Amino acid sequence: MPKVMLAGGVTGGHLFPAIAIAEELKRIRPEVEIVFVGTKRGLEAKLIPELDYRLEFLEVRGLRRKLDWRNLLFFFHLAKGVNQAKKLLKEERPDLVVGTGGYLSGPPLYCASKMRIPTIIQEQNSYPGLTTRKLSDRVNKVFLAYEESRKFFKRQDNLEVVGNPVRSSFSQIDRAEARRRLSPDPNKRVILVLGGSQGAVAINRAIQDDLDLLEGKNTLEVVWQTGQKDFERVKALVSERKLPVTPVPFIQEMGSAYAGCDLVISRAGALTLAEITLCGKPAILVPYPYAAADHQRHNAEVLVKAGAAEMILEKDLRITRPLFRALELLKDERKLSAMSDQSLKLARPEALDKIVSEILKYLDKDKN
Repeated sequence: MPKVMLAGGVTGGHLFPAIAIAEELKRIRPEVEIVFVGTKRGLEAKLIPELDYRLEFLEVRGLRRKLDWRNLLFFFHLAKGVNQAKKLLKEERPDLVVGTGGYLSGPPLYCASKMRIPTIIQEQNSYPGLTTRKLSDRVNKVFLAYEESRKFFKRQDNLEVVGNPVRSSFSQIDRAEARRRLSPDPNKRVILVLGGSQGAVAINRAIQDDLDLLEGKNTLEVVWQTGQKDFERVKALVSERKLPVTPVPFIQEMGSAYAGCDLVISRAGALTLAEITLCGKPAILVPYPYAAADHQRHNAEVLVKAGAAEMILEKDLRITRPLFRALELLKDERKLSAMSDQSLKLARPEALDKIVSEILKYLDKDKN
């Protein structure tokens, strides 16, 4: 039985591409065995068992982007992760290892390449992560989301630009049903507020500061993914004032959430933008300012330039308020429709198919 090991997690941006790949592989080849590699601290520890996949853990930690004494322990944790990955690979004997970026994928990819196990990297961001840049020369294939990412790699023959893989179920959702899930009133306009899988404090504060704008808005519903840390506080705040707001700590059925909303307020992570464009949604984007090489701002600028989104820098949130701007946009049906059309034009629905097709080539090669 062929076996594929998928290494990617901690945050949704690295985990969900791996889940999309796993689901499509199982759909096409049900006999393929899938094993995920993750950490006990990451989102995968909860989600992967719920999806009925097997999950093995590594004890790895990434470098912090600011001065922190814990960075002194980085190489200790890295060595430990490499030893654990080597042992795991010997036990599992996968036919292929796929890493979807982030420090978690480093040890399995490195050890697999040393053991001559075929390896693939799927990189989501315009500015490739440290793991991708360091291991790109060693792996068999690197799938990129953006053409501009090529310039960061010395080796070019194993690169292919395909976009970001999004779960195939996203394109099969009934919009009317999705809308009913978000709001019992089909005539209400729905704003979806996202801050990534763990919430975004700056976005939460900006929305909270403008809650007065929602008083008496009977034709509106705001679905607000707060993240776990802010959920109870926001829930109490909203219920006290009886506002048309549904706070949730985390949205697992993101496809339905996108399909049922009229406008998205969000960070500009690469996977989030791939999902937004696949669903053809207009967006107000607030890039995370501390992302490596400011890649979220670069991601957002692609949509802004195409007319699919507006961008508000985090430092300008008090001046250009996202909730106020969203309410203004909802009044302009023509502009919303044009943004939606442009968003759809940027979608790369073929990304998942291309990545899975390449994986199957390696699995079929082992048969011959």
